[in-house]
Amino acid sequence: MLEISTEQCARGHRVILYSAADKPSMSEYEGVEIRSVPCGRANPYLRDIEFLIKALRDVRSQNADILHFHSLPEGAALSRGIHGKKVLSYDYFEFRRGRDTPLFWWYRNALQRFSCLLPVSEYCRARSDAYWNLDAVPVRVLHNGVNLDQFFPAPAGRLARRQSLGIDDEKVILYVGRVCEQKGTDLLIAAYIQVKEKCPRARFVVAGPADTFGKLGESPLTRRISEIGGIYLGAVDEKDLASIYNIADIFVMPTRRIEMFGMAAVEAQACGVPVVASRHGGLPEVISERSGRFFPAGDARALGDQLLTLLLDENLRQSLAECARGSAARFSWAAIVDQLDAIYSEN
Repeated sequence: MLEISTEQCARGHRVILYSAADKPSMSEYEGVEIRSVPCGRANPYLRDIEFLIKALRDVRSQNADILHFHSLPEGAALSRGIHGKKVLSYDYFEFRRGRDTPLFWWYRNALQRFSCLLPVSEYCRARSDAYWNLDAVPVRVLHNGVNLDQFFPAPAGRLARRQSLGIDDEKVILYVGRVCEQKGTDLLIAAYIQVKEKCPRARFVVAGPADTFGKLGESPLTRRISEIGGIYLGAVDEKDLASIYNIADIFVMPTRRIEMFGMAAVEAQACGVPVVASRHGGLPEVISERSGRFFPAGDARALGDQLLTLLLDENLRQSLAECARGSAARFSWAAIVDQLDAIYSEN
């Protein structure tokens, strides 16, 4: 939301960004007014409700034209009486446990109060439409964006980071994300074993937490990465991500299920790295056939075959790499805010 807000401010809009915090504060970032709302609830759901009530109390005095909520489906219902268009962007559609909550019908009604719903991909839109059956509410896809000034090809940084990891002229297969079966890390491990038989100079590097974000330590999968000769870096700070992508010759996104978009695949492409991905979820929307290759979700052998094809065909790999940056540019923040401005302007 901060990236969207800064781009909107650059276009002359006044934007106030509200966020939950332990203490109240007001600050400014590249023209964006940031107001931190103190929230004391420990329960995440109750904290969200507390945040909305307090933030909307302040919004009522702002005479806002647009109220843009992100992943807060209660927003339109709790902002009754506030004039202005109300939109909801989201990257997962089963809000608050979906049908597993006794409040399912309340949430269905609450979603219908929005002026427009903004799922993160066509895949997310289709799943959301089928799940909630909200024919009366306009729906427009609003993809995630990528900061092209942060993620870009950096040959000098690539060399320095590879040297720090003890990698010389080897071909690096990289995965960035949660290390778990849902994301297909076990498939990638099996595929790498297959690849090593025919391409012994291939290296396997993984960056990301074991299973869930914020979790420290190891898991059976992270230990297996080390056992087969891979390099496991653990979770990586946001400021270091671009340099990690730049070490790669191939980036892999082997998700089995619940991949609404594929942010890491876009960031890797922005760094000029071709992507091999499962043909699942939102991934076919963010990876061009000119910048990557696909395999059937869950098929480790097919994944291994695609990796070998790219590793052994230098011309093909370079051709895909040359198109990767252009594929990612479709999701620049300027392009995303162009879409959003058009959505805001709709009647």
